[in-house]
Amino acid sequence: MMADSLEERSLDILDIPDDLDDDLLTLYFENKRRSGGGNVAFLERRGNQALVVFEDAETAVSVLSKSHVLLNTPLTLRRKPPKDPGKLLLRGLNPHTSLDHVELFMENITKMAFETDFTLYPSPNKDLVLVHLKRPLPKDFQMLSDEVSKKSLNGAKVTLEQVESTDSVLVANLSPAHTEDILELYFGSSRGGGADVLGVSMLSNGCAKVSFKDVKSVDCILQKSHNLEGTDLVVKPYFDFLHAVVDQSSVSAQDGQGTLTEGVNQIDTVSSQSPTVSDPVASTTSAHGAALTDNTTSIANATTASATEPSIQKECVSFISVPDPTKHQLLSLSNLPENLTKAHPKFDVSLAKDGVQIKGPDQIEVERLKNKVLEFLTGVAQGHLTYDDFKAEFLKREDVKKRLNLSLKDIPSTFSVSDNMVTITSSSRSAAKQAEDLIKSQIAEFTVPMAKEYESVVFSEEWSDFLVALDFCCVKVSDTGGMITVVTLTGMEKDKKDKIVEFLSTPHQKETVLSMEPGMLKFLQLHHRDLLADMGEVILFPLETGDGLSIQGDSTVCQSAAELLSAIIGSIFKRNIVVKQPGISRFLLEDEEGVSILAKMTAKFEVYIDMSKVHWEPLEDNDILELAWKMTNSQNFQRSSCANFIQESNVGVPNGRNSTDARTSARIEEAKKMLAVIGSDLNPQPSSLGSMDIDSQDLYSDQSQDTSAVAEDEADSPRSLQTLDLQSSSTPMNACSLDEDASLLLAIQLSMETNQRTETEDIQEALELSKRDSMPTEENIQLERAFEMSLQDAIKSSNTAEIFVYANYNLDLVRVDIALSKKVGMRQCEEKIENKNLKKLSSHQKKCIELIKRKHAVEISIQGTTAILSGFKDYVYEAMIDLKNVLRRTENMMNDAEIVKAVQWVWYEQGSSKAIPYPPDATVFIENAWRIKQKKIDILFNNQPCSIDLEKMEEHSLASGKSVPIKRKMLSTEDLYTDATDEDYSLLSNMPEVSTVDVDSDEFQEVVKDFYDTLQDNHNKIKIIKVEKLMNKLLNDQYRLKKASIERSSSEQQVERILYHGTSETSVKEICIHGFNRSFCGKNATVYGQGVYFAVNAVLSVSDTYSPPNADGHKFIFVAKVLTGDFTVGKHEMKTAPLKENSAVPVRYHSVTDQIDSPTLFVIFNDTQAYPQYMITCKKIYG
Repeated sequence: MMADSLEERSLDILDIPDDLDDDLLTLYFENKRRSGGGNVAFLERRGNQALVVFEDAETAVSVLSKSHVLLNTPLTLRRKPPKDPGKLLLRGLNPHTSLDHVELFMENITKMAFETDFTLYPSPNKDLVLVHLKRPLPKDFQMLSDEVSKKSLNGAKVTLEQVESTDSVLVANLSPAHTEDILELYFGSSRGGGADVLGVSMLSNGCAKVSFKDVKSVDCILQKSHNLEGTDLVVKPYFDFLHAVVDQSSVSAQDGQGTLTEGVNQIDTVSSQSPTVSDPVASTTSAHGAALTDNTTSIANATTASATEPSIQKECVSFISVPDPTKHQLLSLSNLPENLTKAHPKFDVSLAKDGVQIKGPDQIEVERLKNKVLEFLTGVAQGHLTYDDFKAEFLKREDVKKRLNLSLKDIPSTFSVSDNMVTITSSSRSAAKQAEDLIKSQIAEFTVPMAKEYESVVFSEEWSDFLVALDFCCVKVSDTGGMITVVTLTGMEKDKKDKIVEFLSTPHQKETVLSMEPGMLKFLQLHHRDLLADMGEVILFPLETGDGLSIQGDSTVCQSAAELLSAIIGSIFKRNIVVKQPGISRFLLEDEEGVSILAKMTAKFEVYIDMSKVHWEPLEDNDILELAWKMTNSQNFQRSSCANFIQESNVGVPNGRNSTDARTSARIEEAKKMLAVIGSDLNPQPSSLGSMDIDSQDLYSDQSQDTSAVAEDEADSPRSLQTLDLQSSSTPMNACSLDEDASLLLAIQLSMETNQRTETEDIQEALELSKRDSMPTEENIQLERAFEMSLQDAIKSSNTAEIFVYANYNLDLVRVDIALSKKVGMRQCEEKIENKNLKKLSSHQKKCIELIKRKHAVEISIQGTTAILSGFKDYVYEAMIDLKNVLRRTENMMNDAEIVKAVQWVWYEQGSSKAIPYPPDATVFIENAWRIKQKKIDILFNNQPCSIDLEKMEEHSLASGKSVPIKRKMLSTEDLYTDATDEDYSLLSNMPEVSTVDVDSDEFQEVVKDFYDTLQDNHNKIKIIKVEKLMNKLLNDQYRLKKASIERSSSEQQVERILYHGTSETSVKEICIHGFNRSFCGKNATVYGQGVYFAVNAVLSVSDTYSPPNADGHKFIFVAKVLTGDFTVGKHEMKTAPLKENSAVPVRYHSVTDQIDSPTLFVIFNDTQAYPQYMITCKKIYG
């Protein structure tokens, strides 16, 4: 429906009254009975016009064929005007842009020449320019539009648009006597073009705008010359955006302040003719001889010129309407108008579109010529011939009609065929008889016998193509076969017969390509191989792409084989089966057992199982910890420093030699002071500096720095990267050699500073290297995300197998689906690993677990201190080994929060003993690398690439080439070996509807008291760690509704009890979220029924049977509100509460128990009958 083009579905509504509502219009055109319409896609109102778009083209045709009256107001409808191929509109120009600038712009864009190929017409506001094309565009419009939108013109973004064909013309050179009614009558008559006029608007200065219902009428009007009451009219196409200046200018003209010259200049050369017309002005104005130029003529000048011309002799004109197209054609064939014109040179008898026009100086002679034309028309006669369907079809052929009409031209006559009737139209009855005889004599019929071996050929596509190419001929094969009947023109019998016989006797080789799904092709090759083998008369080749067959051989046999195979393909059933189980893709693709299962099902059910969308790639059998680290991208961290060593290499470089000399002199002075101190220490002499140990002296530090660094603990100072041993010198220092020794000491120091860059070029090169090698944070994040997505996608694909099964019968597809699900389900298993470190995994450990899932194709879920591994048995056992190994090797590894609390990594600026800590996130990154014994890591600081050598304990900047020492410091060794307190740990810490009950609150005391009161002998053996309150609104609402129902139906006064339910760590979250669902409750006891069990006393719930401790020894007990209602004694086989025995209607008990008189437990079978109110985390006390 929506495949129809927008133009085919669109109609314009004209002359809409202002008070007519849009909704009413829409309702009217959607009413099929009233308007012939249907579903309206949208309706857009534009003043007194509207555009309505229907959902299909047929509805638009139906609406257009009807007349429409709404609220006593006639509505005019027409097709939406098409685009004018000879006009383009340049929109969005800067008003100050010169026309020369626009000309150059369009020449560069279109590769066309101004004036020769196109002309430009600016709008009054100079923001629009109409481009009139004199020849077609050299490139596609869309490509041209895209090219324009990418460029700017004088600072403005411009767009190129196609212009709709106009439905109006501008008529100039009117006299005051030419009123709207006269213009409407003129243009509606055959003289003015015979168009359907919508309206006439009078403008100033002898101009008027005339609008037509059909935009095609504008072309017809412009092709004619127009003279109204002795005045030659100037007719131009009308575009609103170019003619808005007319009204404004006319006002100025009336006030005596301006003329219309400039405004009209813009429109004098605009034409709606085809773009191939080189001079649009000539085609519209040459008939009345107005001397209009391409760029200078104005309407005012035209009016003046017309007034001064001498009057011409009045011409007599008569018009004979010929609406019948057959008579019109007959007039054209007879050459009557040309013969009359030759016989009367002063008169013009011409054949118009819908009649004959006679013009001349004498009215009497015009009437005589008119009578001769009328005599011809009244003498027209018709004859009729009747043929069978076969010959009538032959006469309908265009080539036959053209050849016969050519023969009938001299008579003159013409013919038409409707059904089996041939209608002949001639200038007289004798001519009609002559034409009948001619047509009869031109039809020849013959037969061609056909051998039996050729009968199959006439059913091939080649035969159909042959008949289409056979001109002047119609062919049919007899129903019984063996004979071909042919109808052709007389004289062509032998040629047609020879061609048919040649075609039948010539072997036709053909290749037919039969497209199909690759799985379908495999199914044919697997289960229809005998059928394919029997097709020995053709050659079958599978396509290289695997999605079809190439059938080669005799055309008839190829067609038969293709039809047979197509029928088989159409009968094959296909089913998409999606299996979601951990490791299913690995099992089906890699595991011998999985491959064997598929092979057996393929043979047993005669199916083909397409595995093209099942993906599994084995992971390298590397060390998981190493692999996890390798997959961690270089991290980028932000750090700030008042003296960042990376930028130090730039300091002082631009100052040149003088600044370098000044710095060198300053350092020599420092060296002299040190040497003086050393000399006084070696030679006991009094000194104001006192004694100082050379090992503690910092030769590289800036003395202007904060002196607080000197007081730092010696243990925190880095070991110097270069040591200067001056202890061995025993020579006393003297004043004369102090300068020399200081210079020597400085030279030694400078020689020991590796990678020192002193030249400006070297420093600039280092900075450029830094910029080139640095990685933006956004890219780093994207790489990290891409890795995570890739890993998760691999895990997801290993757990999902989408297979396509092909079979001859739909039942076989169902059997494969059931069998595969059953066999896969039987091989699934679940194992648990308890480890207290699971509750505080670091990011590196979590990545290791993800890699284990990827490597072994298993699912691993962490619940507290328990890891649940599920998947195929062998894969689960393999994964358990790797997981235990990772947990063992990382048992001392801290999580990220613990690292920040316990460890600090620091670095030291060159020449300073002050430790600068790394950011917390960088500390975590470095600490994890250090703990897994990485020797060297790459890292980014402020997008600058660095490397950290964990053996040498150095950080090296790749940008500056400098290195600084680093150190690992312990903030609190106690934090490393002290487990988090039990109170800090909660399974429900990330659940929003859980809150910890305050130990000092009455609520806590009440819950604990009731709990301990029911522990009996275990009162001193259980320690409560914490009590958490659950607030699940959904479960609570369901419970309240169930309670109201039980209260109405129960005979017991007490329908609600506070009971206890012990469970395992893995079921805690499920109960908190979904309530006491029997799918994960009731696993430990089914003595009294297969439901959910609750204990009256907590002593039963704290036993290891019902609440097994986790790796930390924690046990989990729920305090629940339970609706026990009416109850009876339960039995093992009960899956629901039994029916009451003495009830008149079938009503069930609400729960069951172990004993009626003093129950110790209750069993419910409806999940909404219990609400988990509190969860008590406790542990046993030993000793």
